[in-house]
Amino acid sequence: MKKHRLLQIPPIRFGVVLGLINGLIGLLVAPIILLAGGVIAATEAPKLLGIPWLFVGAGALFMPLIHAVGGFLVGILLAMAYNFAARWTGGIELVLEEKP
Repeated sequence: MKKHRLLQIPPIRFGVVLGLINGLIGLLVAPIILLAGGVIAATEAPKLLGIPWLFVGAGALFMPLIHAVGGFLVGILLAMAYNFAARWTGGIELVLEEKP
């Protein structure tokens, strides 16, 4: 078994990976938002005249994009914070086993 230390994470690469993961999560969340918004709009429709559908539809449409951009930005910030902390602490130690 070999020990390795993770001393630095490239912020842009980490941001892209986290943005992709969050964008996929946004694809899963969008139908839930549409269903929940539909229930709310159906119960409150006489008062609001269909305006909630505009917000629910726009929210569901842009949810994957919003999640992806947010994940990218948070990924960059997290990688920068890790890099800063790793300078002080020496990073995370990983124990890896080589296969024969």
